[in-house]
Amino acid sequence: MTTPLARDVAWRFVAGEDLEAGLAAVRVLNSRGIKATLNCVGTHVRLQREAVAAADSAIEALRRIRELGLDSNVSVKLTQIGLDVDEGLCRAELRRVLDAATELESFVRIDMEESSYVKRTLDIFDDMLRAYGPDRVGIVLQSYLRDRRSDIARLTAVGARIRLVKGGYWEPAGTAFRTKSEIDRAFMADIDHLLRHGHQPAIATHDQNAIERVKRIAAEMGLAADRYEIQMLFGVERDLQTRLVRDGWTVRCYVPYGGLWYEYVLGCLRRLPGGIVQRARGRVVRLSL
Repeated sequence: MTTPLARDVAWRFVAGEDLEAGLAAVRVLNSRGIKATLNCVGTHVRLQREAVAAADSAIEALRRIRELGLDSNVSVKLTQIGLDVDEGLCRAELRRVLDAATELESFVRIDMEESSYVKRTLDIFDDMLRAYGPDRVGIVLQSYLRDRRSDIARLTAVGARIRLVKGGYWEPAGTAFRTKSEIDRAFMADIDHLLRHGHQPAIATHDQNAIERVKRIAAEMGLAADRYEIQMLFGVERDLQTRLVRDGWTVRCYVPYGGLWYEYVLGCLRRLPGGIVQRARGRVVRLSL
């Protein structure tokens, strides 16, 4: 964080290094009519105390959101709260977070991770959904996974609140669709199903074609704007987020914060169109001369 390049890039995609910075970003978004999801960045902890601390951070975020009257929920990754340490520990920490969400009448979304974690993540989510209900806990599904095509139908049938994304990890070709056309085809099909059958569906995308499809299906079905959400990442397509809100759509922005920002920022760079990585690389060269 000591170089100008690192600061410029990181602060585009990360609200700051602590919860107060995240809350401040949410306050600004809310003032623009945009809802938020707060996430303390970090994955794959290896020690019990780290898992407990991550759950504590999520609980504190829930409490501060309620205290400040902000329009935001919270997102967690299961490997951040102990799934790599012990599944029992992970379940216990997740229940602590969901107990707090119940007390505070809030909502927690379980982020999806690499394909090797999908089955365990969904097994844990299924149990938490039965225990806490869809108003307290939701899940993320990734359209690019080949062998998980039935998940969206099964979960919409039980009323799960789903955040649909194209996919966020580099996976083998046998596990995930790799070409843009294949991924887009799967994503569009899932958008259709989720909007027609889902409970408070969330479509997470910056793809203009996908957004137009969401608008078209919503219009066909007569869906009210508060029945579904278009979700985007903090720092990406800010003008588009503003235009969508101005035109009456419900937009939620995923707001990461925390000191473990490095891998998250790299993931955002990989997803950006228009050669930002090449421009950043060029700036590094200039700074080094």
